[in-house]
Amino acid sequence: MDTATPKPCVSPAPGPPLPHPTAVWPRSAQLTMAFLLGLAAALLISQLWSMSRWSTRPLVLEQARDYRYRIDLNHADHDQLLQVPGIGDRTADKIEAYRQEHGDFSRPEELTRVPGIGPATYQKMTDWVTARPASSKTGEDVRASKQTANNSPKQTKVKNPSKKEESLKGPIDINQADWQELQQLPGIGPKIAQRILDERAKSPFQSVEDLRRVSGIGPKILERLRPYVKVHPNPDRIAVGSAN
Repeated sequence: MDTATPKPCVSPAPGPPLPHPTAVWPRSAQLTMAFLLGLAAALLISQLWSMSRWSTRPLVLEQARDYRYRIDLNHADHDQLLQVPGIGDRTADKIEAYRQEHGDFSRPEELTRVPGIGPATYQKMTDWVTARPASSKTGEDVRASKQTANNSPKQTKVKNPSKKEESLKGPIDINQADWQELQQLPGIGPKIAQRILDERAKSPFQSVEDLRRVSGIGPKILERLRPYVKVHPNPDRIAVGSAN
């Protein structure tokens, strides 16, 4: 009986090796792709953040850029000035004081002339303020200003009398007074008193205005002396007098 001889197992021939990933995407290409993906993600995040920030920003900031919503520096009161960023109580007081001393603001940039407001502080206010010219005032504002000016009492400077003026009991006759009596008059000292005597010795005074003949007595001093001096119309005796 014939026995079959087993045939040896033949393994299939190995195929070509699979390519390594780096052979398809070089290292430089992978780095470039990673950089581009990161840049795109960063731009997307930045855009989303910007949109979210402006969507939640108060509407009043957009309104502030409109002329109608700005604070008028020439008409705003203290409380209205406090609504402007960078203006507190003290700065508002300084703005009102500047406005009273120098008049209306001609332009908003004039705020930098107010003590305590520099260029940096003004930049915070530039979108919030305006300076409406005086010609744009309404008729009601003009009438109110005139009424206030008419109702305000006029202040006159009242000069307090000097000790000499208080001590005088009546006018002094400049044709009869001696050296010491003349020094009781306001503004008259020893030298001018002697000049009055010297001028009177040349010719008696005919009126109070003749005191202008005396060196050192000008219009202002004469007006000051007028209520306190007199000239006797026909003096019987002219007192010459002297400092001796």
